[in-house]
Amino acid sequence: MTSTVTDNLVIGRSYLWNIGNSDLIPVKAVYTHPGFTQFPPNDDLSLLHLEKPIELGESVSPICLPQKDDTMNLLSKCMTAGWGITEPGQNEFPKTVQQAEVPLISSTSCQSYWGLDIKNTNICGGAAGPSSCMGDSGGPLQCAQDGQYELVGIVSWGSSNCHPAAPTVFTRVSAYRDWITSVTGGEA
Repeated sequence: MTSTVTDNLVIGRSYLWNIGNSDLIPVKAVYTHPGFTQFPPNDDLSLLHLEKPIELGESVSPICLPQKDDTMNLLSKCMTAGWGITEPGQNEFPKTVQQAEVPLISSTSCQSYWGLDIKNTNICGGAAGPSSCMGDSGGPLQCAQDGQYELVGIVSWGSSNCHPAAPTVFTRVSAYRDWITSVTGGEA
């Protein structure tokens, strides 16, 4: 599914103040996975087609995508980041991006917590302290693999009260490489 939007993207900023028109990158189109469902979230990813190329620099760099159906070592060092709330019941979002180191957990452990809503298109992490929370959806789960970071997952859902013992559920990027290639024409 593709849709035309009038949204803008801000890239390379770690804070939300003093954003001007020169910081905005227009979004030309949004490609949402055709199997997307909201409850429970499945096939929870979209690709953005930007009006202009992104300029790489000190605070903006590309990240590798995993190969199709790559499996992750549960001991990999992984990080997530986002603008979501940092405490249960909090009414305000932080003004600076937050990041946390997140341990990966097995699908079996994640399913024992969340049940059958966990699919082979998910990867789970957290359940051991800080992780993603409300407002972090769409953020990265990047893991060290062979000396470089890969975009292993995308924040999808988790505990509604940000409980530190609850696993965060990420969309597993490797499960969607064929779809990503079909949308980008192989430029991914």
